[in-house]
Amino acid sequence: MRPSLSHTVVAVALAGLALTAVSAGSPPAAGDVNVTIVAITASSQHQDVNPKLRDLAREVRKNVETSSLTGFRLGQTDSRSLNVGQKESFKLVDDAAADITVLRRYDDRQRVQLEVKVPLIGEITYETCYDKFFPIVTRYLTKNERDRLIVAVMVKSVAREKDKK
Repeated sequence: MRPSLSHTVVAVALAGLALTAVSAGSPPAAGDVNVTIVAITASSQHQDVNPKLRDLAREVRKNVETSSLTGFRLGQTDSRSLNVGQKESFKLVDDAAADITVLRRYDDRQRVQLEVKVPLIGEITYETCYDKFFPIVTRYLTKNERDRLIVAVMVKSVAREKDKK
């Protein structure tokens, strides 16, 4: 499955968010790839949009089902180093978590294949390039505020990061 143009635009828009997310955590252990996951909550109850999420908010509102969402907040961010075949669970909001498995790396094409399981969506398998966020708008609503959960996933090559240093 190939991401749509709006996913690509959102992925580019979230690139700045990646720098903040990765620098906020501790340095990753050695692994094949570094996976960053960001929990975003969206609501129609307020107008606050985190400046880092402006482009994401604009793209999400283009969808008829999510056009009523006016406020977007940045939540839990986690970054971990994973090996091919490794599965990890990432806490999102409330008791909700996302499971991510790195299925394959394609170094010659600078791509990776992931399996992502998020609340109320199930498993999604997709292939993506490094350094781009892939957003997933879920049907999950937070317990207290009843905000919609959006999960954004990005992968960086550990080898490429070492080469830059």
